[in-house]
Amino acid sequence: MTPRTIAAYGAPGLVLAALALTFYVFLPKYYADVVGIDLTVLGVVVLLSRVWDAVIDPAIGALSDRTRSRWGRRRPWMAFGAIPLAGTFMLLVVLPHIERPLLEGLYLGALTFLFFLFWTMVTVPYEALGAELSFVYDERTRLLGVREGAILAGTLLAALIPIAVGLGVDLPAGAAGERQRYWLIGLTYAVLVMLLVGVCLLFVRERTWAESQRPKAFFRNLKTIWGNGPFRIVLAAYATSALGVSVAATMILFYVEHVLGSRAGPVFLAIYLGIGTATVPVWIYLARRLEKRRAWLLALGVNTGAFVWAIFLGRGDAVLFSVIVLCSALGLGGVMALPPSMQADVIDYDEWKTGARREGEYIGFWSIIKKLAAALSAGLAFPILDLSGYAPGAVEQVPTAIWTLRLLYVGTPSVCNLIAMAIAWRYPISRGMHEGIRREIDLRMAAGEPLALR
Repeated sequence: MTPRTIAAYGAPGLVLAALALTFYVFLPKYYADVVGIDLTVLGVVVLLSRVWDAVIDPAIGALSDRTRSRWGRRRPWMAFGAIPLAGTFMLLVVLPHIERPLLEGLYLGALTFLFFLFWTMVTVPYEALGAELSFVYDERTRLLGVREGAILAGTLLAALIPIAVGLGVDLPAGAAGERQRYWLIGLTYAVLVMLLVGVCLLFVRERTWAESQRPKAFFRNLKTIWGNGPFRIVLAAYATSALGVSVAATMILFYVEHVLGSRAGPVFLAIYLGIGTATVPVWIYLARRLEKRRAWLLALGVNTGAFVWAIFLGRGDAVLFSVIVLCSALGLGGVMALPPSMQADVIDYDEWKTGARREGEYIGFWSIIKKLAAALSAGLAFPILDLSGYAPGAVEQVPTAIWTLRLLYVGTPSVCNLIAMAIAWRYPISRGMHEGIRREIDLRMAAGEPLALR
């Protein structure tokens, strides 16, 4: 694959990650402290909208598998989803305060439902496209590693944008200034969504598929997906780790402000993501040397072994936390970059068993896990924090709220990653096994309709 194709494919990951981080990390605090939405209402809205999002993921994935058009089966979905995705995100960041909590919750819920519908129309076909662009074991890791590197860079961008937006602009003080700041953030991301998705659509070509490789009845396929043993292993490990990561992402600003007594949450997040992004090429190299499973286990171990010590920190320990963030970030690139390549390998395993290419269906189920993890992180963490006595907007929090923040932010991801490592240890697809699978698939295809690039 050419560097231009790899870069063009990775480009949308930058802005899609920025949207996701803004929604899960910055908007909840903005809604609670500036807009004035009740924490429990916020948690319920996020949970219900993400359950809806999870329901439509496999449906859109399956529909994209079965789409026939002159532009391929993934790009039409991305094209039709990008503009309304940008529009609904703008509406989310200019959310008005409504005096009646029920109406406010319904309005936020409706917008969130639409946002995730268009999000899925873009992201599920986009991720499915990556799994089918290359069948080469190490080239696939490089391609998807670049995408995950772009996602980390986009997350870093989202951490820095709230700091940068408004510099040189005379924004009003207080809530009015924050509202104008988020309007500028929303406009920036809306433009980037349309621009970077457009770059991918323009420069990345799709494969055409033999009719025998197209999946047939969706519901009959569910049994064979779940019967894919390597997929179950990597999905379970990833899901467990993703739950912990989502809880930490949701709680980081609360932890830094109320446990450490610092306002530097975006700075810590920028350090973490910057180092994680920079180490992605190192983890791609290690995956080539150690193979993917061993490299992923090593990344999880480095990430968790450093991060767990943050549970002992308190007010005034910002410098120590910086050291922990730096060390933990050394494993982040591998934690993020390697699972998508392992996921693509299990899709090849499925083709070897069934003869069909079903990236959309597999990505749909993969996305369910990512989104349910994010939904649970908000739907459970916020009510737990509310029950602990957390007072929104207050400078000082009660001790039970402080310890709850420690356990949510540090304890949850540490335990989840340890469980994920135990599960991932059993992942069976090595380089040799994958190369054997691809050889047999290619021999079968040699007797039938060949693959070509559109």
